[in-house]
Amino acid sequence: MLIEFHHVKKSYGRKTILSDVTFGIETGEIFGIIGKSGSGKTTILKILNGICPIDYGRVLFKGVNISKELRELRKETGFAAQKNTLFEELSIYENSFYFAKLYGIKRRDIKRKFQELINLFNLKGFENYLIKNLSGGMIKRANLLVSLMHSPSLLILDEPTVGLDPFLRKNLWSYIRQINSFGVTILVTSHLIEEIEKNCDSVAILNNGTIVASLKIEEYKQKYGDSLSLEEIFKGILENHENINYI
Repeated sequence: MLIEFHHVKKSYGRKTILSDVTFGIETGEIFGIIGKSGSGKTTILKILNGICPIDYGRVLFKGVNISKELRELRKETGFAAQKNTLFEELSIYENSFYFAKLYGIKRRDIKRKFQELINLFNLKGFENYLIKNLSGGMIKRANLLVSLMHSPSLLILDEPTVGLDPFLRKNLWSYIRQINSFGVTILVTSHLIEEIEKNCDSVAILNNGTIVASLKIEEYKQKYGDSLSLEEIFKGILENHENINYI
């Protein structure tokens, strides 16, 4: 197991964000987290980015508590946010060089990795284009490219296809699956449950700060009905969970 959350709790002041979160992510899989807005998805991502300490519980990365090996976690984690996080006045190459240097990557290795990724994301010929001059789909790919410059074992994607049309969303997912085929474990959050169903191996459902289900896609189908979509299953689980809590 690459990542393990054990009874994790997190509050901001008097507001509880995560009340009891337990789930695991296997090495090499594409793992999705779905939940209503405000359910705590972003907080889980912040914990795994090493920027949000937990109040209670344990989070293990490769079997080691991340509170003891935070530097190792950050070194092995790539992150592509929902919005562009690159410097708009710099080119794709300049952004890649800058962020790779922050990870201590040597110049010769930066050039080698950049050429590998520029070809993977079909951005050859755009190396020196400023980020602000790229299309929305190209900016998404550029963010993915930069997040992989230090060869992370875990890639975290927050709403990766938001703002893209259906064709570009499908295109971006093809790149994500290709990255996964190289052995990179991928954690993704999305409100587009149909995309999660089509592309993820396993999915955790988060509701009111608690993981109420965490299964492989086929296990959801076996348990709740093969004819149901993941979105229908998701809605049914949430309705049942909220009724139980209400009672």
